[in-house]
This record gives sequence, structure tokens and C-alpha cells, in this order.
Amino acid sequence: MHKLLVRGGKLIVAIAATWAVGASLYIFSVPVSVHVVTDVMLRDSSTIMEAFTREQSWYEARGLWGILWLIFFSGLYLLAVRVAWRGDHIALAIISVTVVALSIVTGFSIGGAYLPAALGLIIATLMFLSTKLLRAQC
Repeated sequence: MHKLLVRGGKLIVAIAATWAVGASLYIFSVPVSVHVVTDVMLRDSSTIMEAFTREQSWYEARGLWGILWLIFFSGLYLLAVRVAWRGDHIALAIISVTVVALSIVTGFSIGGAYLPAALGLIIATLMFLSTKLLRAQC
């Protein structure tokens, strides 16, 4: 039972990391719709408003800062894979709580794409910690 939980936990962490990297690539490659409203005040105090929607790349919409956030999210999940394979369950728990918190905080922009992976990390962490409880009972 112990080995099955450990192998299953490692598999779930790997799937979560794959999901996170895929989400980053998806967010980076899909165009973002931007709705723009402009107005012009004329001499006779009348205002002309113009509204239009255009497509932008993630880099055009968010800049370098947005790219760094995508790399940061993917990096956390890849770090979780490394930590899980080394067997450091406490560090994995810390990373899991961090990615869930970041997914909730950024939920209205990119966090929703990472939430399934964050929940996968929580499940894997619980699997790893349950092996410690099983080992303590034996």
C-alpha cells in the first residue's frame, strides 16, 4: 500500500506539472481580446465615442511581466516534481499551499487555468503524508 501511494502521488505531481506547463503555453499562444473605448471632445462641446475590440498576443497585452508570471507558475510546478521525486513531503506541502493560494489570488486572470493542477498537487501531498501516517502506525 505504501509503494502504491508513493508512486500514485508522483504520477499525480507529474500530471499536475504537465497541466501547468501546458496551461502556460496555452495562455501564451492564445490571443487576448481587448475592448477599447476612446472619446474625442469637439469644439462645440460634443463628444464622439468610439469602441472597438482587437486581438493582442499575451506579450502585447501583459508585457514582460506577464511572461515572467507564466514562467514562475510553471517553475513552481516543475519544482514540485523535483521535490516529490526526492521525497521531501514537507517542501511539497509548502509548494502545494503556495500554488493554491496563487491560483486563488490570480483567479480572475490566469489562476483558473492552473487550479486543476493545484488541486492535483494537494491530492498528491495528501497521498504522501498519508504514507507517513501509515508508516507510523506499523
